[in-house]
Amino acid sequence: MNVTVDLKTLGFILLIIAALILIIYLILLVRKLLVTLDHANKILVDLEDVSEIASRRSKEVDGVIGDVTDSVGSLAGAVKDKQNVVQATSSVVRAIASVKNAVSKD
Repeated sequence: MNVTVDLKTLGFILLIIAALILIIYLILLVRKLLVTLDHANKILVDLEDVSEIASRRSKEVDGVIGDVTDSVGSLAGAVKDKQNVVQATSSVVRAIASVKNAVSKD
């Protein structure tokens, strides 16, 4: 039994086989791509939630930082006032000590 196949028919058969392999490969690729897109969509939804929470927290922290800045400024002013009081008190004490030393030398 002899079968003769000319080159044109052989090329056509090889092109059909290559096309079938390519179609199967593309089907598998699209299937994996759909799974990947589902995962990416879930990640984006989670990221949106996290971004919303972070935005809300940053606004709260900004308010707290403003309050802390005001408190530190008030504390710094109070410390400066206390330093002025301490300096004034020490000046008065030195003046009294000088007067005492001057009186005791006479």
